[in-house]
Amino acid sequence: MNDQKRYRLLVGIIVALILLNAGLMAWMWFGPGRHREGRGDGRTYLSKTLGLSDEQRTVYRAMRQKHFQTIRPLLDSLRQERRRFFALVDDSTQTDGQLMLRARQLEEKNARLDVLTLRHFQQVSALCTPEQRNKLKQVLAERPGFGSFGRTGWPGRHRPDSSQRDRSEK
Repeated sequence: MNDQKRYRLLVGIIVALILLNAGLMAWMWFGPGRHREGRGDGRTYLSKTLGLSDEQRTVYRAMRQKHFQTIRPLLDSLRQERRRFFALVDDSTQTDGQLMLRARQLEEKNARLDVLTLRHFQQVSALCTPEQRNKLKQVLAERPGFGSFGRTGWPGRHRPDSSQRDRSEK
């Protein structure tokens, strides 16, 4: 194969890759799942899904804000601990026992987060009417790990950051 044919082939491959990349980015931006109808973000999803009244929304907003103020230090600590844990990737001097101890500490923080989140949802449940309670149970059953915000999170977001977490719904 002469140089000119190789050059044309190489240019053709590069153009094809650029077009493929642009198409993939367009699909990711505009494609399915980008805008989920009726779901909204985490600040409004639950109140809309449960059909909370204006009075209930006001109480729920205050409860939600208090909950996030309570769990924020734990979430931040958990994130830092995970970073430190996985920073050990280059440290082969750590024994399995030491790593298991660190992993158990992470599990303990996760368990505390889950307990706090369950207590929050118990308070939300107490705010609800019987029909709303049934809907809440259904929502929580459909979303295992719903309250573990760093794992599956609220619809529409992967992980709430500190700046968006406490904004009250409008």
